[in-house]
Amino acid sequence: MAVHLNVMSAYTLLSSCIMIENLVERAKQLGYTHLALTDHNTMYGTMQFIRACEKAKIHPIIGLEADVFYHEKTVPFLLLAKDNAGYAAMIRLASYLSYHEAVPYEEFLTYLPHNQLIVYGEGGWMDEELVHDRREKIVEKLQIMKQELPPFELALSYQEALLWQQRNAMLKRIAQALKIPTAALHKVRYLDPEDARVLRVLEAIRNNTTLADPSLRLLEGRSLLSPSEMAALYAPEDLAETDRIAGECVADGKLARTGLPEYVPANGMDSTDFLTKLCLAGLKKRLGGSIPKAYSDRLEYELSVINKMGFVNYFLIVYDFILEARRRGINVGPGRGSAAGSLVAYCIGITMVDPLRYHLLFERFLNPERVSMPDIDTDIPDDRRDEVIDYVRQKYGDDHTAMIVTFGTFGARSALRDTAKAMGISGKNFESMIKLVPNLPGTTLDKAWQQSARLRQMVEADRNLQQVYGLAKRIEGLPRHASTHAAGIVLSRKPLTDIVPVSGGEDQMKITQYAMEYLEDLGLIKMDFLGLRNLSIIAEITAMVRKRHPAFDLYAIPLDDRATAKIFHDADTMGVFQFESEGMKALLRKVRPESFEDMVAVMALFRPASADSIPRYLENRAHPHEIRYPVRLLQPVLQDTYGVMIYQEQAMLTARIAAGFSLSKADILRKAMSKKKEKEIENLRSDFLAGCRKNGYPPETAEQLFALVANFGGYGFNRSHAVAYGMVAWQMAYLKANEPLPFHTALLNSVAGDGAKTAQYMDACRRRHLKVAAPNILTSQAEYTLQDDAILIPLSIIKGIGTHGARVIIAEREKAPFGDFYDFTARMSALGMNRVGFEKLIDAGALDCFQLTRRTMLNGLDGALQYADLVVSKNNGQISFLWETVSPMPLTYYADDAQEKSDREKEALGFNLGIQPVTLLRQKRGIELPLLSALKEGGRNCEGFAVIRDVHQHRTKKGDMMAFVRVSDESGEIDLVVFPRLYETVQPILVRGSFITFRAKISDDGSFLADAIQIVEK
Repeated sequence: MAVHLNVMSAYTLLSSCIMIENLVERAKQLGYTHLALTDHNTMYGTMQFIRACEKAKIHPIIGLEADVFYHEKTVPFLLLAKDNAGYAAMIRLASYLSYHEAVPYEEFLTYLPHNQLIVYGEGGWMDEELVHDRREKIVEKLQIMKQELPPFELALSYQEALLWQQRNAMLKRIAQALKIPTAALHKVRYLDPEDARVLRVLEAIRNNTTLADPSLRLLEGRSLLSPSEMAALYAPEDLAETDRIAGECVADGKLARTGLPEYVPANGMDSTDFLTKLCLAGLKKRLGGSIPKAYSDRLEYELSVINKMGFVNYFLIVYDFILEARRRGINVGPGRGSAAGSLVAYCIGITMVDPLRYHLLFERFLNPERVSMPDIDTDIPDDRRDEVIDYVRQKYGDDHTAMIVTFGTFGARSALRDTAKAMGISGKNFESMIKLVPNLPGTTLDKAWQQSARLRQMVEADRNLQQVYGLAKRIEGLPRHASTHAAGIVLSRKPLTDIVPVSGGEDQMKITQYAMEYLEDLGLIKMDFLGLRNLSIIAEITAMVRKRHPAFDLYAIPLDDRATAKIFHDADTMGVFQFESEGMKALLRKVRPESFEDMVAVMALFRPASADSIPRYLENRAHPHEIRYPVRLLQPVLQDTYGVMIYQEQAMLTARIAAGFSLSKADILRKAMSKKKEKEIENLRSDFLAGCRKNGYPPETAEQLFALVANFGGYGFNRSHAVAYGMVAWQMAYLKANEPLPFHTALLNSVAGDGAKTAQYMDACRRRHLKVAAPNILTSQAEYTLQDDAILIPLSIIKGIGTHGARVIIAEREKAPFGDFYDFTARMSALGMNRVGFEKLIDAGALDCFQLTRRTMLNGLDGALQYADLVVSKNNGQISFLWETVSPMPLTYYADDAQEKSDREKEALGFNLGIQPVTLLRQKRGIELPLLSALKEGGRNCEGFAVIRDVHQHRTKKGDMMAFVRVSDESGEIDLVVFPRLYETVQPILVRGSFITFRAKISDDGSFLADAIQIVEK
């Protein structure tokens, strides 16, 4: 029977449109029992292919099409792994090819033992000779290959073309004469014949050209043929040869597993003893010298589990890089995820959360009854993440550390845009169509089609759009480019290329070619190094605070600080980690948290799965004496959350108390519920009910308790994570409440370049009566800084200046202070600053230090630039100033116009420093509606307050009048769409300068469709 030995998947990026799951499914349907995957120069899809074949009970043949530099030409050769030694060699070859265009022939030979070699005719070294029917040259090349290469098969392909039927017949006769075996090798690049055009679109996208480009290859006849179709094209003996080759290729991809590198303690101590010693020393330090029995028992238990499960090395590796990070002054997070439930992690500084104080469970992190790897993820300031990763890379070596590949795929919109570009289609119709496809996560072209009648009408009315939409659907979801996992790093005891193919050059960090879900089976353990912007902000604030209070310790701040609790109670959480969204603020206003524990509960409640629990939580919190617990013994478990089960750990403790489950078994129940494993849940339910009966609970109570655990075990929040992240939120709120100037300075630095966010945070500074000083060329830096109890605006945010311009100004003033307006203009003009740069500096107030009005400087700028031309001398790149040769003309005084000054300042900075009328009216009327910039991040419905800037009337096709109304506030501008029915009612109040409140619906394309408008003040 025929076997397809040359199949290229979509992981040969933009050169095939075959998804691996679809490939294996189709092969199964067609009755194939063997199937190969032979991607070009890469093995991205190999492990996925092996797993899919195993599931479908198809024998996977592991292959690779490799470019070889052979006789001064780059030639593709096909390798098929005969056994796992061949697969291992293929891994090394694919890794080499990830950063070389081709492998030299001499080196290529070293990869051949244990691999079947197939040499192409069509498309190979003899391609030109075959096309031009040069028989003598073909004989000569085949003789050279027979001499130089190990035994190889000669491929016969493209039999559906008459030319190649003739050429292959001739090639086969020559091969037989030279005793070179031949095999049928149909080149598969798509599943169905009609996908030939789809592949051509992909080729055009890859080459950044259009379908009209004559250089694009015509790749017809590359579909997955059925056995009968193969039999109709190829000779029986050549098909039989494919079956023989398939039988020889028994590699299954199962190499010896690796593990983590060994962490060797510097003192030569045994690793287990070293971890125990670290824990005891750390716990004594944490607890002030004496260790209560509850802690010593818990520590002894955790260490025994960690040792028994073989994870000592894992903990020491994480301990080491976190210790090094803290030595370097890097603000590593207090913990995240279930790792915060480990006392060992707390003792050795991996986490900063005491699990006994907060009733956190070790079994939620590491379950001795369920073999799984520990998962300690580390939050690192986003501006220093690379530093920590680089330390790990240097410590364990380039050949033992790697990032993890992910793939960017064609989304709905990108599929449309790229397809249209390949087809040479653009214009208003296309742009109108694409706007009807929501730019939201999870959007597919099918969903957009179902949801939008207008989209269907547009496409059905235009033949070009029909073609674009149809082809875009065929490429949607295909991998477009390889990228890296946002946070994951793997470490390996063995060299990585003994285990997994990698990408990346010798001077770069390697990237695994297998995706994350296939690595753990190989013994490669992922560790997440997550860059967290909020930790960078906290580090910046802390550095400013320590200039005044050198002994300040972030982890010594009180968790009962009233000013901090008030931040959450009042929902004054702008800029506070995890609590900044409007939805979260709305929940805070309902709950009015008064303590750290309340704040942690709010974090856990703010999820769709917990929405039904919120009313009961609020009711019980308001009337704590009326709380009724399912059984009295559960009161200690549920009392901190007012009788409502919120956390996964509460479900686990309930199973222990009510049914006598071990915490490990309770975690197995929790996991089964979260994964919806019905059979496992039913078995555990029987055990649960039996345990309840044994503990004396009647059947109805047992059922009630199981229902309670079932409802919340799968959907509850991980309390360990909530407490750890709650710690970060509390730190930020403490700094906001007690160190407002450093807090807002760092916050503004974090959004530099985002005009809307900057305006929002500037408004917050005004509300808190924090002084913000205008930029100043004499004192401002490239970032926001604190100066004389004021936040000093940087030069870098001024439009036309930027970070580079700011640094040039700063470097120049460090040579000598700027004396006056003329001195500054001459010196900066010599360094290349143009007129626009000077104008923006004046408009932003950065030259107010010269005690001149802004209009005076703007009107005098031409004269100052002429003066600069006279005094600046450039000779062979050297700049000198001829100050004595000419004197500047006195400037003519002009008074500033307040409105013009304000408008130009906003244009230069993106916001106004002075208090705007909209702000004054907001304060005067006590209006608490959100800023416009926040609405853009909101949901479907919104309310706002703004001033009308412009009104543009528009007549609909029916002849009715409507309007587009531009409104603004302190944070930015939006356009309100006012449809005819509403416009008829509100037209009299839609006047430039009027202050309004409005209610609107945000459409899929981001438009604000007004539902109601009310006048506040004309």
